[in-house]
Amino acid sequence: MENDSNTAREEAFVHALTSHHDALLRFVRTLVPHASDAEDVFQRASVSLWKKHEDYDPSRSFYTWACRFVHFEVLNYRKRAARDRLSFSEDLIESLAEDQIQSEPRLENRRQALAACIGKIPSEDQKILQRRYEENSTIAELAKELKRPAKQLYKHLERIRRNLYLCVDRSLNQMTRKEKGK
Repeated sequence: MENDSNTAREEAFVHALTSHHDALLRFVRTLVPHASDAEDVFQRASVSLWKKHEDYDPSRSFYTWACRFVHFEVLNYRKRAARDRLSFSEDLIESLAEDQIQSEPRLENRRQALAACIGKIPSEDQKILQRRYEENSTIAELAKELKRPAKQLYKHLERIRRNLYLCVDRSLNQMTRKEKGK
């Protein structure tokens, strides 16, 4: 019976860790300047989290709890990287960590609103955004692929971004009004 409860607890932990993976990785990336180093720090933090998973209290925020481990792993990374010329001060790391933890709910709302707004635009525009921002295609590559002048594509992307900005802004304002109405 105890084995079943351990298995259920482990499954719940793995679910929480995987569902917070992107947010935790973003947290690391705000504190570690190089993407490959951020990935390494995140992997080390994941191992630490697994080793301490029995200490997690499911009645509390997993994200906040996990950020403590990630934060300590960033500090360890910083000590290892101290010989490099460009390293953040401990005070800056502390400040960035706290800001990121407090900003995550607001940023998650923005990401959700953006995803919803992207879903509303024509599929051709979605493909352009994907190629430009997810696949890091250059404007020149896209223009050649789409058989359009680069200048025209720049202007088109500018309109898409402006419309997405306005859509996200409206969505967030509606969310705020709904929350205030409760």
